[in-house]
Amino acid sequence: MRHIYTLLLFIAVSTNISAQVQTAENSSSDSLLNVVAYFCKNDTTEYNFQHAKMKVIDNDTTMNYYCENEFRLIVRDSTSQGYKIEVQPISNYFENPEDSILTQLINKLANSMGDVPLIFTTDELGTIQHVENWREVRDFTRKMSKSLTDSLYALRPELETSVARQRLEALINMQFANEQAILNSFEELTIMFCLHGKAYRIGKNETDITSNNGYPQHVTSIVSYGKSSEDFGFDEDYFVRSLSETTVPAKDLGNQLIDQINMMSEHKMTEKERQKVESAIDEDAKVSLIEDYDIFFNGWPCDMEYTKVTDLKNVRNIECYRIQWTKRTWGTYGEGTDQEQGTDL
Repeated sequence: MRHIYTLLLFIAVSTNISAQVQTAENSSSDSLLNVVAYFCKNDTTEYNFQHAKMKVIDNDTTMNYYCENEFRLIVRDSTSQGYKIEVQPISNYFENPEDSILTQLINKLANSMGDVPLIFTTDELGTIQHVENWREVRDFTRKMSKSLTDSLYALRPELETSVARQRLEALINMQFANEQAILNSFEELTIMFCLHGKAYRIGKNETDITSNNGYPQHVTSIVSYGKSSEDFGFDEDYFVRSLSETTVPAKDLGNQLIDQINMMSEHKMTEKERQKVESAIDEDAKVSLIEDYDIFFNGWPCDMEYTKVTDLKNVRNIECYRIQWTKRTWGTYGEGTDQEQGTDL
């Protein structure tokens, strides 16, 4: 349900969720940390997922968007080739402080329409490969988006003057048009498994790379072993931390904003309107990505945070994702006390 909120709220911020630390090369095996899944059939881990967007203007903070949900991951099959994992939604909550009607509508639909469990597969390392039931998820999402947009425009007919209902519905459906689009919409899975199958140089590292958007990026990372917590962690747990900083030219920002306005509106911008948008963005933006991944010794995600901070003039936009395990019931591969049954955080 929550995966269509961004479009419905007309938020024009593109978030690229991926670990910015670089896979180590030309390093000995002793200096590398390999992120590998060692799951067992019927392993079950429950998580709390939070996604928030805030704006800070002259030290005055406003919450623009907040959603929270609970879900569980269950390993349905474990083979030498990889894993089949089911995502079961437990609860959903959404809040838009600036629109109480939209908040009530989305929460009502989220709790009355139910959800279709998503089933995905990974390779033997835990890298996500496919969504097995993507067509079922796509069809359910189309039904849900139509119901939501019909209800929204019935309550807010004035929206039709800014964004035609059919256009908005089509834009939503495009986000779930195929397997890859559906996988991309599940931000929590992208964050949780983005490191699996990769190796990272242990210790503190600094490097200059090119971001996915093509801009120079400076990355500082720290990688090490250590208990995820004194009460619930294990000595073989590990973590990956990174901070990346990028400068986006003002001209590029203006062009992106104009493209988004043209995509959402029936009205084609005039040259005068374009110049007005371009003149309003006369400074470069500073973008910082703060990534913090704690992973259990067996590859299960433990506690993960991804924060994007965009500074433009006197405005700071903050987008934060947080995923934290709340309950685990793991199998009995291996011996000793490492495997715990039915443990709650």
